[in-house]
Amino acid sequence: MMLSSEDKNAMLQGLADKLNIGTDTLLTIYIGADSAAVFNMPNPIEASITSGVITFNLPVKVLATKSGLPTTAKLTNSAGSNITFDVGSEIVLDKPEIYAGGYVSLSSLTITI
Repeated sequence: MMLSSEDKNAMLQGLADKLNIGTDTLLTIYIGADSAAVFNMPNPIEASITSGVITFNLPVKVLATKSGLPTTAKLTNSAGSNITFDVGSEIVLDKPEIYAGGYVSLSSLTITI
C-alpha cells in the first residue's frame, strides 16, 4: 500500500485531534519498567504536520524521579491514546542519562508514517 503525503497528513491530523481532547495528555519517560519523568503535553499537541511527519510542540522541563538511561516513553490520555516511543530515535531528550532530582527536557518528538 502506498499513501500520498496528503493521506498520511490526514491520518496524523486525526491522531493529533485525538491527543488534543481535554488537557490530560501525558508523556511518561521510563527507565526499564519504572517511570522517571512525566510531562504534561501542550494543547494543541502538534507544531506541524507535513510530508507524513507530525512534529510535536514540546512541554516544559520537569524534575526526574529516577536515575538511569531512559529506554521508552509513552504518550497517553483519557481518550484512549497509548503510543510507545523509543528514546533516542523517535523522542530525543536533552541529555542521554536522567538523574533523580534533575531537570529533564525534550529536544524533539516526531512520528513519521
